[in-house]
Amino acid sequence: MEAHNLAEDDFTSADQAYKVFTTKDNQEDDSKPQQWEEFGHKFEPGELELLKRSIAQMALSRIDGQDELFVGGLWALRRSDSLTDRRITHVLSLVPFDISSLKNFKDEPWIDYGKDLQHQVIDIDDVEDADLLIELPKAVRFIEEGLGASWLAKDEEEDGGVSLEKGVEDLDIGEKKRKKKGGVFVHCAAGKSRSVSAVIAYLLRRYPSRFDPNITPTAISDPTHSVSQTGEKPSRKDTAKEAVHAALTFVRRTRPMAEPNEGFMEQLALWWEMGCPDDVEGHPVYQRWAYKREIDENLAVGQAPTRLRFEDEETQPRDDSGLSLRCKKCRRALVTAPFIVEHKPSDKKSSASTCQHYFVEPLSWMRGVLEQGELNGRLLCPNAKCGAGVGRYDWKGFRCSCGGWVTPAFSLQKARVDDVVKRPATQSMGIRMPPGIAPRSGNL
Repeated sequence: MEAHNLAEDDFTSADQAYKVFTTKDNQEDDSKPQQWEEFGHKFEPGELELLKRSIAQMALSRIDGQDELFVGGLWALRRSDSLTDRRITHVLSLVPFDISSLKNFKDEPWIDYGKDLQHQVIDIDDVEDADLLIELPKAVRFIEEGLGASWLAKDEEEDGGVSLEKGVEDLDIGEKKRKKKGGVFVHCAAGKSRSVSAVIAYLLRRYPSRFDPNITPTAISDPTHSVSQTGEKPSRKDTAKEAVHAALTFVRRTRPMAEPNEGFMEQLALWWEMGCPDDVEGHPVYQRWAYKREIDENLAVGQAPTRLRFEDEETQPRDDSGLSLRCKKCRRALVTAPFIVEHKPSDKKSSASTCQHYFVEPLSWMRGVLEQGELNGRLLCPNAKCGAGVGRYDWKGFRCSCGGWVTPAFSLQKARVDDVVKRPATQSMGIRMPPGIAPRSGNL
């Protein structure tokens, strides 16, 4: 069986591709997998599934919905006739490769068969620590531009004659060209991780209500998180993983092999949390993630971070209400609610019934200790007249008494601090205040 014949079939899954492969009328007998054993070939465990996947990688899988959006692997980019049949006008490549060396199955170079296509290359590897987030705005913009583009299609009759049906559809029999919406093909090497991640990023931005658990409950929605303790709906941060999983499930309708790596799934959750912005580089969420990445790179060579970032200098909270922590000895304020880090207890039973630590972000009062460049150490009250030990830090992280692991870890011991809950300034306990008098804030 010649490669270019196989390449022009429309495969949307491994099983569908395998079915087409094994039932093609014009294929030669020795190309039929079910007959290979007759010639002395016996499939090893997993070999047949590998064959199915290799065929599926040649598919241009159309994403469900009104968009002419397709996803696939590098081999599918060689199927020039399929690109034309699907009216592809834009190709987004999320793979480091030299496009000039690419040829289709007719042995025509890309410079010839791809000359009418708009092409964007994003050089990124399929590894968990690759910075996909920084590339998502560019990828999504390209997809949006491509889906809004027009495709000029020549009439079937070169002399201008058209069928009655086509004439009714076009409402202009005299035209030799018709404008239609073009299509976008997003690909990586196998059409499994990088390209799927870009498609998910587009779907989350273009159709947020379709994947927002607050609007459309998903199969993995947690009913206990449907309303927060304040009576408000969960934030985008709370719903991020569910939204991304819902979008992935949607893509798998036509691309069952879709499976972004774990690092990309986490970054897509951050993309949703940020609101799928036009620019991520200046967003606090991205900056925190990028800094965590820097920390990991330093720890990999056994060093503390060379650059220090203090969250209270980067972000000014709009409201200081909620839990705050003070030194038990001198009552000096140490941290407010926005800078307290939540952590999940381990599923395994712990000897301690409650957490013995509050984990916090790196804060400016820790500067003197952290600038010493040690991987771990003690945290002291910043009050020069106090200096009491209030906790400890470890850039590599450590396990809380509840079993939860936090990295990096900046911990204040509950026995060394007092917790204070401050109500919002607008809260007046239901008492109507006289005109011109603001409600009291503080603790009762």
